[in-house]
Amino acid sequence: MAYQEFLNDIQKKGSKPHHIGHCLGARDAWKWVRKNKWKLLKGHKFCPQLYGALIGRVNTLLIEKLLEGHQIVLPHSMGSLELVGTPAKLKEENGKLKTNYRVDWKKTLECWYNDEEARNERIKVKRIQKYLYSIKYSKSTSNYRNQKFYNLRLNRSLVRTLGKKIENEKLNALIY
Repeated sequence: MAYQEFLNDIQKKGSKPHHIGHCLGARDAWKWVRKNKWKLLKGHKFCPQLYGALIGRVNTLLIEKLLEGHQIVLPHSMGSLELVGTPAKLKEENGKLKTNYRVDWKKTLECWYNDEEARNERIKVKRIQKYLYSIKYSKSTSNYRNQKFYNLRLNRSLVRTLGKKIENEKLNALIY
């Protein structure tokens, strides 16, 4: 069996719903702009494509600053975003080694392809790092009610970009 056939066989097929409920996104913001009659922006016709490109470019710049280690303070006392590193932990419980390392799925699948026993026992290859990085939404500086009901979910491209930067070890982060 070829490696690509193995991957197709082992990976789950089917579509997964990618719907986030109760989210105000770019489309809702565009409806608000249209309702309040923002027709022109410095001589340019303000169309949905221009608005989407503008939001995309601002988000890209924010992501770049965040991954460089800068803290992003959100407007109107809505909190801040920061890149945080936590030390990796190794401990032993009941004779088993416990870690908070993340699984390296590419190497795990290669191992499963080459070793049938590892596949049957579902042995996972971990990515060994000094620090585990994540992006935290800090609500300590926010000024709105019911803070515990709000959260921030990162999109897949941001998480993947963070992973690539971690592999290249080009991150500046707060270490807790």
